[in-house]
This record gives sequence, structure tokens and C-alpha cells, in this order.
Amino acid sequence: MSLKLPLVMLCAAALSLPAFAARKVDPNSLDEVIKRVQAQQKNTKTIEADFRQEKILALLAKPEVSTGRFVFSKPDKVLWMYDAPKRVEMLISNGMLTTYYPDLNKAEQLEVKRYQDRIFKYMGASGAIDDLAAFFDFTFTNTSDKPFYVLDLSPKSKGIAKRVQHIRIWIEKKTYLTSKFEYVEGDGDITRYEFTNIRVNEPVEASRFVLNLPSNVRLEQMKLQ
Repeated sequence: MSLKLPLVMLCAAALSLPAFAARKVDPNSLDEVIKRVQAQQKNTKTIEADFRQEKILALLAKPEVSTGRFVFSKPDKVLWMYDAPKRVEMLISNGMLTTYYPDLNKAEQLEVKRYQDRIFKYMGASGAIDDLAAFFDFTFTNTSDKPFYVLDLSPKSKGIAKRVQHIRIWIEKKTYLTSKFEYVEGDGDITRYEFTNIRVNEPVEASRFVLNLPSNVRLEQMKLQ
């Protein structure tokens, strides 16, 4: 299970723009939509949702589909629980990423404290768009009969395109929350996320962000490559 997949999705879900000068604006323009996404994220303390992840890989005859649940609590706690086809739990808390594989009776732990500020910067409303705009061009689509806006990001350089060819984000018009996310890696592999049953600012118990590993679980300490 790769760290980059959920984190890329989360940074996209929290897109924000610097404040704009007061003026008459089109409520369906890119500028105004991003402002409203920023306001929504600023007021979001917790998020829970069900998710469906689909991976289309060149080496696989058919898409690989996973389902599960996602929980986020400001300022720095994230839990991904994959229920099917394989059980996996991924927790970021106290500067550590712990990935637990119940069916394999093993867990992996990785220190991410030095990257934590950057990781959670993308989950709030503090300039994430500036970083993305440095590397991607943005195209905005608003179709009147669709319940969502679509934001497409294309890499500005061949160097970036070698890693990420394209990113697409679906933003719900009613809530200004990201409901779908897709990115194409440099090798053509595609990963899609779809979020449903999204709950915002509902109480989340602190115990949700504790992995009680059985005493016989093999715990491996990992290092970032």
C-alpha cells in the first residue's frame, strides 16, 4: 500500500486560493468556486466518508477495486480502513504512519514527522493551490445540468509529466466538497476515488485514531525511499 495515493487525493480535496479583491464575481467561475472550497475546508474539523478506489494498471486484465472508510480530524489525524478485497488499516497520528495488515498478521511503521507539516497543509486552507499551480495548469468545466464542477490539472513540464500525466477533481456544487478524484501516473496507470456518505463536523472519538495491534503482530520499521 503506497503512501502517495491517499495523500495526493487529500491534497486535491483541500484546494484553496489566496483572497481575492472585492468585486462582482460569477458564482460559477473558477475563482469563486475555489474560494468557496477554501471556506468549506476552513470550517471543516472532521470528515468521515465511505470510499471506492479503482486502479487501472497495465499489468492487470481488469480494474482492481477496493472499498472502505476514511476519517480525518484536524489538525493531524487520518485513518484509511480498506475493507475489501483485502483488509488494511492506514493511520497517520503523532508523526507516524502505521499500516496494519490483519490477514497477514503484520504491520509497518514509517516516521513522517518531518513531512507532516506539508502533508497536513494540503488538508487545510493554507496555500496548497500555490504549490500545485507551480507545477500544473488548471482547466475548469461547469456543465449546467451536472451537480458538480470539474477541475483538470495538466503538468507544466515534461519532468512532472513523467510522474503525473493528469489530475481530475469533481467538486459538488451544493457542498463544495470533493466527491471524486482521479489521477494518471507517468506510466499510464490510473487511480480513481469516489466518496459517498460524506459526514462533516460530526463527533469523532479519539479512540478511532489508535491501532490496537495484537501482541503477536510483526511490526517492521520502514524508511522512505
